[in-house]
Amino acid sequence: MKNLNFMKKVIYLLTIVLAINACKEKEYEVKKAELTESVKEKLISELKEMKEQDQLNRSYISLGTFNQNLIDSTKNLTTQEYISFMQSHKSELNKKQEDSLWAIQKEIDLKNTNRIYELTEKYGWLSETRLDSIVDPMTFLFHTPKETIEKMQALLFKEVNAKRMEPSKFAMYVDNMRKKAFGKNQLYGTGKEFDPKTNTIVPPFIENIDSTNMERKKIGLPELKVGEYRTEK
Repeated sequence: MKNLNFMKKVIYLLTIVLAINACKEKEYEVKKAELTESVKEKLISELKEMKEQDQLNRSYISLGTFNQNLIDSTKNLTTQEYISFMQSHKSELNKKQEDSLWAIQKEIDLKNTNRIYELTEKYGWLSETRLDSIVDPMTFLFHTPKETIEKMQALLFKEVNAKRMEPSKFAMYVDNMRKKAFGKNQLYGTGKEFDPKTNTIVPPFIENIDSTNMERKKIGLPELKVGEYRTEK
């Protein structure tokens, strides 16, 4: 009899927990505003302006020049050609110019990241499909300031569960941030990496194939196969 009462209490508590979680998920969904055509037009215009400002300043830094003709000439290069160009090109900027550009870029990155977070909270993830736009918000996420990564990742995970964000995009974001901001191996194994020893693009390093495939399965991605990843062991 005692065991029966205990089981009833456990079931009752589990029911309450599930109900609370369901309410939280519903509350998250209710907050999303409608993407009307007029709203889409305004958002597309805003994202385009954000992208232009971001890429203009970033191109000065990455290519080490203010020469717009030289910058434009690199836009149609293949990945391998771009790598070769970067290895042979010497920066034309002095340290003061570089420091100034980086200060500006950090402000741009923080501003853009915060804005994408605000828009995602309000409308849900603004995928190219939902927005009917060629501007992909992922452009801004790859430069998320370190202090806002955890908050952004938590929000985007909800968007994956809500089916508004592609699992592959979320996985790319997580892998990129792990590598760039924290110096860790990739979790999902989505991005190929550059090997400076061979000057070639190679499969990504992951910690463990079993844990990677388990995490991929959680968000709806297929398992990685032999040859699609590397481990350091």
